[in-house]
Amino acid sequence: MANEIGWICLSARSDFCTVTVIVSMLLMVIVSADIIHSLYFHPLAKFPGPMFAAVSRLPFAFSAVTGSTYKWLDRLHAQYGEVVRISPGELSTISPGAWKDIYLTRPQLKKDPYSQTPPLNGAHSLFTAHGATHARIRRLYVNAFTDKALKEQNPIIESHVQLLMQRMRRDITRADNNVIDIAKYYGYAALDIIADLTFGESFHGLEGENEHHMIVGIFLGAKFGAIRNSLSHFYPLDRLFGMIFLRLTARKRKQNYEFNEKAINKRLAMGDLGFQRQDFMSALIGNVNPGKEKGITRTELDSNSLAIIIAGCQLTTVALATATYLLLRNPVTYQCLRDEIRQTFLDEKEIDITKTQSLPYLSAVIDETLRIHHPTPINLPRIVPAGGLTIDGTWIPEKTVIGIALQTSQTTPLYWEDALGFHPERFLSPNDGRYESRFNKDNKDAFHPFSMGNRNCLGGKVFLAEAKVILAKTIFAFDLSLSNHVANDWMDQKAFLVFEPSELLVQVREKQVL
Repeated sequence: MANEIGWICLSARSDFCTVTVIVSMLLMVIVSADIIHSLYFHPLAKFPGPMFAAVSRLPFAFSAVTGSTYKWLDRLHAQYGEVVRISPGELSTISPGAWKDIYLTRPQLKKDPYSQTPPLNGAHSLFTAHGATHARIRRLYVNAFTDKALKEQNPIIESHVQLLMQRMRRDITRADNNVIDIAKYYGYAALDIIADLTFGESFHGLEGENEHHMIVGIFLGAKFGAIRNSLSHFYPLDRLFGMIFLRLTARKRKQNYEFNEKAINKRLAMGDLGFQRQDFMSALIGNVNPGKEKGITRTELDSNSLAIIIAGCQLTTVALATATYLLLRNPVTYQCLRDEIRQTFLDEKEIDITKTQSLPYLSAVIDETLRIHHPTPINLPRIVPAGGLTIDGTWIPEKTVIGIALQTSQTTPLYWEDALGFHPERFLSPNDGRYESRFNKDNKDAFHPFSMGNRNCLGGKVFLAEAKVILAKTIFAFDLSLSNHVANDWMDQKAFLVFEPSELLVQVREKQVL
């Protein structure tokens, strides 16, 4: 009996080993066949790129998780050219001619769902909605971002800029050697402005001793989104990561959503204030109704309001900090801008949004900042429709995910003279005496900081208005210099959808009147 049992166990073990070997060999055959197909027979096999990326999405995912995607794309395009295969089914391009083919094609190309984080409340915003839903929401919001609307919103923006000046004047007198983290103050102003325009009330971060703890949460949310999106191709890792993150941040998210809901209710109750006050909500009053095909639901309003707050704060904070750093690292450029501002205005009170629009060098500084270090240095992926599509003269197979590598296209020597140098002069009119002819080589078709088409950034004009008036008033009122503690590689930052904010220590002194 014992011998029979032993023989049965030995036989079962042998059968198990045989099955294991067969299954392993079968898996090896399947994986090998998939690799061979990806490398030689896949519709994208003809496009250049690293071999590992052609057979696996792991390299792309690793770059996203480590906040180095823009650096990775820089290296790939430098090695392989304008169009690169960055994963088995995805291409990255930096070609200026691809912009119109990707973002202006009708019907519009769908956004890659793996590139965006699903809304927590299930209601889509302008950033995640598709098709008719996106068109409906955009039609409502577009009236809040016109030139006319911006002019009516100017008093709100300028009131917070004045508070920023007051807060900085107070705090530099308390700071050791007048050194403050100026990026933090830009963040305070950006968040208060965008909150007031969106909710009808700011977070009061510039007042008293208040500080904005929400700013950290905003950038942490971007980090979560980037990592979650990169893991979405590796189910169930994305779900597991999402569950852990959401549990860890549940209390803070609940506070933010409760504040969001309360602020919106308060603003809706105020109704249309006419000439008394114009903000983003003015265009939506009377259209918040789930029963209207052309209106917006309350949950959609919640999602959009929070999304606008996040985007507005991130873009302005990063851009202003970067502009300040670049100016102070380039004394001649800083002096040129300071001269333009101080020779145009005799008093700080004269500086407003309307007047700063006519300062060419100030505009050029903002453009050059966005070119060198765009706050959102990611690609903007779209899905090629059935039947394929010709993009910049190259036929791209259907179902391919393709996007413009924004940061790379704006800093490649293929299109830009002294591509990594800070030269606002390149964006001046050729008739301006400060313009240099060497910049005739620049391909400005590669510069679209707010994208293009009906999914472009609606808030671009608001951002420019904020950035110009804040930078102009700061440079008019104060003499600035970088602290010795600021590293030369300050701009070498991680980016998770947006660049992570870095402390920028600047010595800020009241300007010397000669």
